[in-house]
Amino acid sequence: MFNPLTDRLPVPDALVVTGATARLPELKQALIDEVTRLRPADAAGVVATLENNAEMLTVLLQAMSQVITTRERRANWQMLQMLLLWAEGSNLDARAADAGIKRQVITAGDPDAIPPISPEMESDDDLRFRSLLAPYGFATTGSRTAYRFHAMTLGEKPHVTIDSEEAGVVTLTYRFPDSTQAAKVRDASARVLEPGTGKVGIWILSREADNGVPGTELVAAAQQYLTRDDVALETDIITVYPGQPLEYTVHATLHGKNTPDGLIDAEAIRDALDVYTRNAMRLEGRIDISMLYYLLQKPQTVTSVDLHEPQVSVVADHTQAPYCTGIELEVIYDL
Repeated sequence: MFNPLTDRLPVPDALVVTGATARLPELKQALIDEVTRLRPADAAGVVATLENNAEMLTVLLQAMSQVITTRERRANWQMLQMLLLWAEGSNLDARAADAGIKRQVITAGDPDAIPPISPEMESDDDLRFRSLLAPYGFATTGSRTAYRFHAMTLGEKPHVTIDSEEAGVVTLTYRFPDSTQAAKVRDASARVLEPGTGKVGIWILSREADNGVPGTELVAAAQQYLTRDDVALETDIITVYPGQPLEYTVHATLHGKNTPDGLIDAEAIRDALDVYTRNAMRLEGRIDISMLYYLLQKPQTVTSVDLHEPQVSVVADHTQAPYCTGIELEVIYDL
């Protein structure tokens, strides 16, 4: 399955934008062709004019090229917002709604506070990830991905009852919950505990704690929900467990040149590492050494990197999630 947190796709070919510089020769040639067709005697003069960047006609075509490119970029951005993998903000909310998924409220705000406190909402990446899981969870559990979907939408499935109070009439009733605990679940994974027995273990990761370990209340809520007769398979014996952190620290020394243009922005590098480590904090997640080196040495002012910790890639199993306990960066300017 495609994972939007770690996997990447190139922008579709239909949305590749031609730059203004590459477009300018096309506009010049289009003008020359049209002048040649309508006024052949003026064609040579137009060609000579367009070879001079100081001529007003050339400047006009340059401006036109830039305007067309800008509009094309804007139109392409709008088109990308219709695709789930690139949609952002309210555009992503609309795409997620197609799969019956809505953005979770992580922490409720307080509009009456001074100043008002805005609610903390589920991130775009997490909402996109749950939307991609939706097709696997329309009915019941069973597959690993379906278990994951139901655990990450904890409590959102309505109670469905079927009644027939009179002959020839069947009433199907959906009772939706007033509130759920889905926003507390960061990730989930499922595995068979003993082949042939129907025993299934489900591990959940929480947003409530920094290290992702869920409290007993959340584990109990997941146990109750995932064993509902309209969620679990009749033959499955389900047990919910708390996911565990696989702790590591990022410690690196950054080398740069002791020149005015060689200053290293350590905070920007730290922010990039923080985003990467937080996105990788998933059950069965991994922190690749190669990605750490890439982020550490991505700025051109960094000439070399000594990565002290971790020394090997951090690879978690289905019960664990990589948890970064700290990022320590040292900057040394070599003479």
